[in-house]
Order: sequence, then structure tokens, then C-alpha cells
Amino acid sequence: MNSVEEIWKKRLEEHTKEVQSYLKYMLNDHLLIVVVFMLGGGAVWYSQWLKAIPEGFPAIWIMAAVFGLAITASSVRTLLKEADIVFLLPLEKKMEAYFKQAFPYSFFSQLYMLILPAVVFAPLYFAVQHAGGLDYLWVFLQLLIIKGFNMQVSWLSSFTESSKGLEAVIRYVLNALLAYFILSGHWLFALPLYAVLLLLVFYFNRASKGKGLKWERLISQENAKKQSFYRLANLFTDVPKLKKQARRRKYLDWVLSAVKYSQAHSYHYMFARAFVRGTDYFGIFARLTVITALILLFFSPNMTGAVLVVLCALFLTGIQIIALYKHFDLLMLPELYPVSLQDKKKGFYHVLQNVLLIQAAVLGIVLLAAGKWAEGGLGLAAGIVFTFIFVQGYVRARVAK
Repeated sequence: MNSVEEIWKKRLEEHTKEVQSYLKYMLNDHLLIVVVFMLGGGAVWYSQWLKAIPEGFPAIWIMAAVFGLAITASSVRTLLKEADIVFLLPLEKKMEAYFKQAFPYSFFSQLYMLILPAVVFAPLYFAVQHAGGLDYLWVFLQLLIIKGFNMQVSWLSSFTESSKGLEAVIRYVLNALLAYFILSGHWLFALPLYAVLLLLVFYFNRASKGKGLKWERLISQENAKKQSFYRLANLFTDVPKLKKQARRRKYLDWVLSAVKYSQAHSYHYMFARAFVRGTDYFGIFARLTVITALILLFFSPNMTGAVLVVLCALFLTGIQIIALYKHFDLLMLPELYPVSLQDKKKGFYHVLQNVLLIQAAVLGIVLLAAGKWAEGGLGLAAGIVFTFIFVQGYVRARVAK
């Protein structure tokens, strides 16, 4: 290759091909049919809810919080590889042209993080602000500008020794407040915050002057983004490049001690341990449970809506945790265990079934605690029935493929 520009073009081509190869499996999965069905049902419920928005509902604050997260997540995709710290280090002074091409790609490839919530929140914004389409378009353009500033700050801060976590928290608070004042039409309050954002860009621009690239940090950040995509793709197909991580959760050791100690229960223990200590599976379960609980508490769906929300949470959790079945497939040692394939399947079904039953119980208790006795009881009963049908029917057929 004759220039760093060609290196970028080659990297982008490889990255695009890799993403497309996994999207082929992800977009063809029948899960999309269910997602479309859920979106249709959600849209109907959303339109009905908008007609009777509870008085005092913090719509603008919720929109600002979500937009703040989407903007703060803006970062530059460098497509750097671990070997670059050796082979591209001599070209560091010429890498500016490489990263200049990374900026527009990163900006436009991450627009979906703003477009999706903007589409979802448009009816809510029109309902609470009594505004028109041009007003919302102007708001969206402002959010795009803020996103551009955030990408600049995120990139410049990578040259300094500043704490990435603290910098992200400061940007999130600033972005959320800016989004709130823009959405609510308080432009005079937004102007000082714009000034603060510009000062951040100026400060990090000065602080990064003369500083070399933090190769280890940039490569680590790029690897983290790739792994996030691999974890998503792994829900649909095997991803050899996925690096599994474990985290000790001592407070959940009692779960593992409850597994019966016997040869036939080897995979019961292994799958339970992988779920409890894996960052992917337990994280999916925890996030969906918390989000669903908040929806049930603050959006007050009727009985049918509450049951559907519970069932959707169980389905989304179960469909993603199915990947746990192949957790040990790339390891050779389990192949030597004197345990039959049937025992492995039984262990997986048992763990998945218990996880979904626990989630159904938690969501049912949330409804009961909110004083919705009928919804809580029916949601729990429907969750139990759904779990058995899902595991014994759908999951068994999926595993048998």
C-alpha cells in the first residue's frame, strides 16, 4: 500500500464485508418477524397511550435523557488492529489523513442511534409541545450538531490522560441538559451550555497539542466496539472471534451450590456457572428485567398490555440466552467428559427454564407491589405457561437443528 488513505480504504472494505456477512444471518432470522409483530402491537398501544398522557408525565426529561445517552455514545471508529502498534507506529506522524477519513464514516454510521429515538419520540413531542414537523426537524439538526461536538471531544480526549469515565459523565449531563432546553424551546438556557461544550472542545484541543497517539487505548476501544457487535451477532450464528469474559459474582454463589452434585448434572452446573458469571447472559437478563419492570411501573398498561409486556420480556430474554447452549462448543475439554448429549440438552433446558421462571416471578411481584393484583397474577400465570411452551417447544426445535 502506498499511503495511509489506502490502509483506511482497505480496512473499511474488510469491516464492511465482515458486518454484511453477519447481517445476512441476523436479518434472515425469524426473530425479525416477531420483532415486526411486536413493533406493530407497540405502535398501536403507543398511539392509544398518547391520547391520554398522564398529567405531569416528564416526557421532555425522558426524551432528553435518551438523546443524551445517544449523543454521549458518539465516538470515532478507528478500525485499528493490535498489530498496528508495531507496524503503523513509524507512520504515526502521517496518520492524520487516516483518522480524517474515520470521522465522516463514524458520524454517518452512528446516525441510527439518533434517528431511532427521534422517530419513536416524534409523536410524543408533537403531543406535549403542540409543535409541528419543522420545529422537530430544527431540534434534530441541533442534536446532530451536538453529536459532532461530542465526537470531537471524545477523540481529542483520547490523546490525554483524562479519565474516560469522568469525561463521559460530564458530557452526558451537558448533553441531556442541552437536549432538554432545546426540546422545551428554552433557547436562552441552551446558549450557555453550547458555550461550555465549545470550551470543552477548545480545552481538549489545547491539551492534546503535541501529544502522541495513545495506541493501547485506541486499540482497546476499537476491540471493545467489535466485541459488542460480535456479541449481538452471536445470538444468531457462531462467531469465532468473540472473546468470552467472566466476572465473579460472589453474591450469586448460592445459585451454583443449589445444583445437584452428580455426573448427570455436570452441564446443569456448567451452564448455570456460565450464566451467573458471564457478562453477556446475566447482563441481558438483568437489563431486560429492569427495563420491563420500569415500563410496568411508570407506563401503567392495562391488563392485556401488562401481560403482553411480560411475555415480550420473556421472549426477548429467552431468544438471546439460547446462545448459551453453544457456550462450550469451541472448547475441547468438555468433549472428554463422560456425559451424554442428552444430559447436556437437559442441563441447558433446565437452566433456561429456571431463568425465565425467575424473571416471570420478578415481573409478577413488581405488578403486585404496584397494587395491580389482577395484572400481577395473570402476568405471572401467563409467564409460567409461556416459559414451558417456549422451552419445551421452540427451544427444543431450535437446538435440534
